[in-house]
Amino acid sequence: MTRAVAHWSGVKTRFDVESESGHRAVVDEPPLLGENAGMRPTEMLLGALGGCTGVNAVLLLKKNRQRFSSLKVDVQGEQAEQWPRAFVSIHIDFQIQWEAGFEPDRELVAQALDKACNTYCPVDATLSQGTRIEHSQSDL
Repeated sequence: MTRAVAHWSGVKTRFDVESESGHRAVVDEPPLLGENAGMRPTEMLLGALGGCTGVNAVLLLKKNRQRFSSLKVDVQGEQAEQWPRAFVSIHIDFQIQWEAGFEPDRELVAQALDKACNTYCPVDATLSQGTRIEHSQSDL
């Protein structure tokens, strides 16, 4: 089972998130609630989606010999006005710069990006197909 733990820093709404692999990120809210010390949890969710689909896009484009020099994944989400302000739509825009003089196979690129999102990305699958979330409480 994959795991991440969010530790409250003791300051307003700041949490230090540590992944099972030992990496860290900071989440926080803007003033007045927080101190703007890190990404909002909703931004982190969009970032996870961009990172997951981006990793798969890189691997698939390379596998298909589509020579690119840079790739940016711009993920934008529209949230509902009412709490809990869930995302009602998310759009992923793959921005690719091709190597000089290289003409990409647009059909192969489209297939690769579709697979990057809809076949290989567990974050996309979780968001688009949904998952059961439970909670519990224990004392430290």
